[in-house]
Amino acid sequence: MIRVLLHKKWGFTLVGWLLISFHFVLFSQFLPNAQGKLGHDYSYNLPMLLDGFYWYLNNGLFSVPWFTPSFCGGMPLLANPAAFYFSVSQFLTFLVDPLTSVRWTFFLFAALGFWGFFLLLTRIFATSRVIGLLGGTLFLFNGLYTYRFIIGHMEFHSFMLIPWLAWLLLRENQGEALLDRMKATTGVVISGVLIAYMFMSGMTQLLIPSLITVILMGLVRAYGDQEAGRLVSRFLICFGLAVLLSLALSGVKLVAALSFLENFQRDSYRLPGVPGLGSLLVLIFRVLALGGGGVDAAGIVVNNEFPLGRHELEYGLSVIPFMLIIQAFVLSPFGRPGTLRKLLQPVHLVLLSLILLLLFIPLGLNYYSPDWNHFLKSVPLIKSLSNFLRWFIIYIPFFILLSCLVLEKNIYLNKFQLPIVVVSIIIILGQNLMTEKGFYDVQGYDPGLVLAGYSRIEGAGKPPVIKNLTIPMNGVGGTNLIKNRNDALVFGNSQLHCYEPMFGYKLEFLPFKTSHPGPVLSMDAGVFNMKNPACYLYPNENQCRPGDHFQLDQRSELEHFVSFRPFSHRISTRQKVANLMSLFSLIGVLIFGVITSWFLIRHKK
Repeated sequence: MIRVLLHKKWGFTLVGWLLISFHFVLFSQFLPNAQGKLGHDYSYNLPMLLDGFYWYLNNGLFSVPWFTPSFCGGMPLLANPAAFYFSVSQFLTFLVDPLTSVRWTFFLFAALGFWGFFLLLTRIFATSRVIGLLGGTLFLFNGLYTYRFIIGHMEFHSFMLIPWLAWLLLRENQGEALLDRMKATTGVVISGVLIAYMFMSGMTQLLIPSLITVILMGLVRAYGDQEAGRLVSRFLICFGLAVLLSLALSGVKLVAALSFLENFQRDSYRLPGVPGLGSLLVLIFRVLALGGGGVDAAGIVVNNEFPLGRHELEYGLSVIPFMLIIQAFVLSPFGRPGTLRKLLQPVHLVLLSLILLLLFIPLGLNYYSPDWNHFLKSVPLIKSLSNFLRWFIIYIPFFILLSCLVLEKNIYLNKFQLPIVVVSIIIILGQNLMTEKGFYDVQGYDPGLVLAGYSRIEGAGKPPVIKNLTIPMNGVGGTNLIKNRNDALVFGNSQLHCYEPMFGYKLEFLPFKTSHPGPVLSMDAGVFNMKNPACYLYPNENQCRPGDHFQLDQRSELEHFVSFRPFSHRISTRQKVANLMSLFSLIGVLIFGVITSWFLIRHKK
């Protein structure tokens, strides 16, 4: 029955969509959970979606939201590395409510990840479609995407685009010379757009390890090939061009984010790590094979500033990749005859060294010793991060790819390909079904206020004006940092004690100055009760300091700002250059898309 089903192309398509549907049914029950609640970090992202909807209603589709009055008494939006206005999730809220947008995004990018890995394996690495099905399933159920999305880290959704990036950059085009060059250029351009999307949609923290993962796939593709030198040089050239294009497209956000970070360098947090290389390797194997459940993070990871939740250790692939790799080397260490001699050639040894070097990076960043930790805290950018466990994502696509390749190449395993894949998928589904998920079922963020606010504004067609700053109180004169405090925008309030990691997890970097609960148009010390967010990015150009408020002669600008409209301010010269670069790059990409589409349609005729 299974053999007959998978004999036809439509059979693989049917099975693929059944697996994707199973994944959605199994995990969408936490979006929301049985109590109607969402993961705790949706308390950050769901109000952000509503804020973006407000901006869209007032300014249309093509206006850039530089700032937002909704949080922290006024702050930058585009410059916030975690902001995701230019994302599928945000654009969906222009059509449906934020919770529906979250669920649609979850399904869409799960499907993209599955079919992307299937395509990568079958078209680039020349595996059978059966093995492509296994690789797609493993990537579909990777713990990083699934559980981070459940907990509220929506900005990680573009992690599922990694196999598409690798496919676009590694594919070989055969045909007429002009058509071949056109397709190659198209691959580079689309790759650049995807990388830019990953950055613009908020996946800043995972962008570099994601790109390292793509490089790893390129090196693995060239490794062992007779034309390894040509393949890797072509890949690296295409990769470099795609990165350059992505920098041009996303330069508007990149320069703004760097300006923001220059004024708020979060380098005072301790950098955690695992003492002992053996303990670190055991932890990596444990979280990749079994996920984050049951891991004693406090007993393994030292030098923590904050306790690590279970979601910080969710990278699970199931036990299948490791079982396949171990079995392949036990049965036949080198697969086909002559493989060892081929792999000892100088070019392949260089590639192997590069692969091992890249795989070592997460180990180096997460290893702890006092001297090494002191060195890491002296490195720019690295010193501003609070942990590097997320760099474990480098291993997710790599071990999936390696396990699928040993199943394809190993002469002993290959002859039992279909039954191995069928049993493997059953184990993957069973392991995901049986995994204890109580941590996610007791998450407590209530999306009700945001959804009610969305419905009310959708009916009225006009968002509220932010009129007051507010602080959540506990009834006895103290501050109560409730989960849904950022929901204040629903009532036309800006939450002063906001949840915003850019200002520190305890708001230790937020310059409160004269900010206080009350109307934004009230005055204190000669200024209005709302921060001028341009001062966070361009203090010199606007003759102010980060955290300064709107001045008395800026009432018109303040009124525009709290009404979710652009207001007059000055920007730096480098920001002007970045804005023009991004604009012209976008226009160039659109023109290229039109020309390419016309050329391909004409060529088919």
